[in-house]
Amino acid sequence: MKIAILGAGAYGRALGKIVSNNGHDLDFYDPKVCPGVTLEQATKNAEAIIICIPSNFLPSFLEDYPSELKTLPTFLASKGLGDVKFFKDFTNFAVLSGPTFAQEIMDGKQSMLTATNQLAVDIFSNQQIEIEVCQDIQGVVLCGSLKNAYAIGAGFNSDSENAVAALLVKAHAEMKDYLLNHGANPDTAELACGIGDLILTCSSETSRNYTCGKKLHSGQNLDDILTELETVEGINALHELDITDDYPILMHIARIAGLKK
Repeated sequence: MKIAILGAGAYGRALGKIVSNNGHDLDFYDPKVCPGVTLEQATKNAEAIIICIPSNFLPSFLEDYPSELKTLPTFLASKGLGDVKFFKDFTNFAVLSGPTFAQEIMDGKQSMLTATNQLAVDIFSNQQIEIEVCQDIQGVVLCGSLKNAYAIGAGFNSDSENAVAALLVKAHAEMKDYLLNHGANPDTAELACGIGDLILTCSSETSRNYTCGKKLHSGQNLDDILTELETVEGINALHELDITDDYPILMHIARIAGLKK
């Protein structure tokens, strides 16, 4: 297949490696990394599209997204959205998510991803990458956002492994409640995109969300942290998610980040 990846950051390039290793033709679109390639050029003759653009840039990017591309099989691999409203006009839309650090994929480490259609198995699955299929688009999107928000809390408490373990237990339960209350299947939280990604992101300094939490704990200003780290999807998630007193862990993390009083 001819596949276009929109976003050539670390994760986009890692997915590109998988796609290329599986024998598919590949083009990237990223004005910063590939300034000479237009969206039209990157998607010419494309049979599928993978979106890896940071979630905070997605709304503006999709404002002028060509209507003809919305009919192509499209995988959202970005994390940090509160729902799938920006993709309501897409006719062949799926989500790809799970516990994967880009560098480990590049290094050939075994990884598992959750996808919401069977085509993902044909595109991504190989001896390195295991794909589990789940039809819950809303749930997979929400798990990817929630785990990033919780990772900020884990980083904030990283001086105590006991506290992080307690947060993980409470966060997993809260994740299931959030899914149930927002049109998703709570059992999706038991998949790689849920508990798997929650454990990974909340336990490693490789995660920028975890690192953001550590820096907040040290007293650094959030704006300075975002300038330093460039992309912290958990912060976008905290803006996008429906954070109320019904979700005390999320509310506490939003207050840590200075986004709630």
